[in-house]
Amino acid sequence: MNEQKNSLRRGRPRLKANEEKAETSPVVALDRGIRVLIALSDTRCATLAELARVTAIPVATVHRLLTTLQQRGMVVHYAEQGKWRIGPQAYRIGSTFEDGSNLLEVAPSVMRKLSEDTGETANLAIEECGQLLFLTQVESDNPIRASFKNGTAAYFHTSGVGKAMMAFMDEAAVETLLSPQTLVRQTPNSITDLQELKSELRKSRQRGWALDDEERFLGMRCIAAPIFDSLGKVVAGVSVSGPVTRFPENKLEGLAASVVQAAKTISERLQNSPIGS
Repeated sequence: MNEQKNSLRRGRPRLKANEEKAETSPVVALDRGIRVLIALSDTRCATLAELARVTAIPVATVHRLLTTLQQRGMVVHYAEQGKWRIGPQAYRIGSTFEDGSNLLEVAPSVMRKLSEDTGETANLAIEECGQLLFLTQVESDNPIRASFKNGTAAYFHTSGVGKAMMAFMDEAAVETLLSPQTLVRQTPNSITDLQELKSELRKSRQRGWALDDEERFLGMRCIAAPIFDSLGKVVAGVSVSGPVTRFPENKLEGLAASVVQAAKTISERLQNSPIGS
């Protein structure tokens, strides 16, 4: 009786084993709806059949999910093309991430200066659910440049930013990040051996910056450095990227110095910026 009272006093009743399992289990319909939204975000535009194939959800179920999401403005249907896209409500919800992120308040101005100083495209990325998520980009004026949409996901091990972040994580965090992943070979230069990758991370930590040496895209290089919060935890990475012809060996150190300085400035501003300011 006392145990029950104490449980209630803490604000939650004791649950039986099967109730505890049910409470922590995902809501299937909600989980499927989120998977459909993620698939639409990744593909930008897709048919019903394409979404069913990508999500491995039955066509009839995907259709019910889409019509429900459509009623809430989360997706839009273009009947003439028979395709679906992310809707205005989903965009509005997603944009609140930017509103609440001090990182996206303090980084862009530093990135613009970095791009101007180096003449290259500047990128900002974070870790999200085990993947590297690019938040924003400042493109260079060069006709040949690295370019992608905000929200693009990438592998940690083939990205300069990913390697820069992992280099300053503790070993347990790196293991957790990589253990469910296959080290995919995106180009002949991609590092797919775990021990070789760990050696590369140690090298990156020693010099303070990481290099994507045509590991994600052939003909492109990327130099990146980590960004830290007030507790000294790596929370993001900033980089410059461009064609190998503008990233020759004799220019890497100079470019890296600019990137490291930009990362340091963003870290300092992030640490001195109150949440929600």
